[in-house]
Amino acid sequence: MCLQYTGNERAGGRVQGGLTIDPLPPNASTTCHSSLYSRSATEGELNRSTLLSAYICSVNQTSYSRNDVRIGELATISSLKASGHEQLEIQADKADIYFFCSKSGQTDLLASFIPHPLELAPCEGIFLAFPRGSWEVKVLMAAGNELFIMKMEVGSMHKLINPEFDEQHLQSASKVNMRDLMRLIPVNPSLMSCFDQLIHHKMNPPFSQMFEKAKFLEIFSLLMESSFGQRMDVCPVALSPAIETKLQQVRRHIIGHLDETPDPDKLAVMYELPRNILREGYRFVYGKTIHQYHTDHKLESALQMLNEGELLVKEVAFRIGYQNPSHFISAFKKKFGYTPKQYLKREAV
Repeated sequence: MCLQYTGNERAGGRVQGGLTIDPLPPNASTTCHSSLYSRSATEGELNRSTLLSAYICSVNQTSYSRNDVRIGELATISSLKASGHEQLEIQADKADIYFFCSKSGQTDLLASFIPHPLELAPCEGIFLAFPRGSWEVKVLMAAGNELFIMKMEVGSMHKLINPEFDEQHLQSASKVNMRDLMRLIPVNPSLMSCFDQLIHHKMNPPFSQMFEKAKFLEIFSLLMESSFGQRMDVCPVALSPAIETKLQQVRRHIIGHLDETPDPDKLAVMYELPRNILREGYRFVYGKTIHQYHTDHKLESALQMLNEGELLVKEVAFRIGYQNPSHFISAFKKKFGYTPKQYLKREAV
């Protein structure tokens, strides 16, 4: 059996799309990829009218929870939550750009033009594009993983950045260099909340289209700043690719242990980094000291938890490491300008 995206998207509106279960086509084949993702289905021709032009196959025949938003002709954004170990296959054209952002759980990406798998930890994203020709990417997700996917065309992206852009410039693949985009991008909880707000808002037309476009432009501008924003200072220590990888691992550790106060000395030993390189390199790459990053990230995570509405204020406080909820309320107000309860009342209006 093959789980197939239904083509139930519409311009300018939010759709809570479903999945239909179709028999495997006569000419389809199954191939083994790993112990977790034991088979996938392929067809000679995929339906390009569907949101992601993709077929999903699962070892346990479960489906995705999926919500889609189409921003006119600019982009399509999808939220996916896997209910089992599953694989999503995306067929893309040379004019397509995809952004993948992991909200929870690790997501593995296998792109046809990259010889090694890409790992996305929570709060990490990456753009993928291949302007030389058609390409595909396999997305491997475990049960409970949540992922945001944004699809755009190269011409639309350039026109958003520069309205005077002439699409004729795209005729030569050599003139489109996507290397600066195709690297891991740290995504903070505030930006993650923008995705959630875009997907799950309850506004009605025609104002919903205005809200969705405004929220998309906010997301897009923040992502472009993260990808292309120029640092004005110079890193005081030498940063090799190996060191940047270790700094990335330190960030993942901090995000994975928000309820613990990070100890730079222990982190330096754990990731085999000289303390000054860890301190200065981290501040240069992520724009904040380790303690500032930890504090901001856990408070922004608290904001995200409050938006989801599943936990009480004191439960959120305990979840991110505050033993006294009043200390959490004070820190929250200092950062955002209002208490958690004031924020919830504000959002309910």
